[in-house]
Amino acid sequence: SMGAKIRGAGTDTIRIEGVESLHGCEHSVIPDRIEAGTFMIAAAAIGGDVLVKNVLSEHLRMPISKLREAGAEVTEGDSDIRVTTKSRCRSVDIETAVFPGFATDLQAPFAALLSQADGTGIIRETIFDNRFRYVDELRRMGADIKVERDTAIIRGVERLSGAPVEA
Repeated sequence: SMGAKIRGAGTDTIRIEGVESLHGCEHSVIPDRIEAGTFMIAAAAIGGDVLVKNVLSEHLRMPISKLREAGAEVTEGDSDIRVTTKSRCRSVDIETAVFPGFATDLQAPFAALLSQADGTGIIRETIFDNRFRYVDELRRMGADIKVERDTAIIRGVERLSGAPVEA
């Protein structure tokens, strides 16, 4: 819509043909699924009722599925998602994957949720090495987490406590 000549979207090869000039247009950037997912997970972790606006639920299928499996009520609107929990969440297992799988950037917030959930949950990280560096900080707050290579085993505790941590 700006006058560019680009072919091959959705294929292995994109071809761009030069043009004399481009012109302006209006464009809306898609909502950030990681930011939206983080707020949704936080809502479930604190037992709240949070409405996240301007989201694309089709980009959040895995977090929505896992939150529901954990016992959160997730209601999808046209461009918003409400997450409500009335009781403690249940532990679930997660395996990170490329989109549309469970985003690796959401496994740390989900680990915080699982650290206070009923039961034992497992997070398997399949994208990056050394992705569990945050675990020591959660342990300082009382989390019961054991890391074995690409897997974190998280046994839910009653509650976490404040502690000095490093970002």
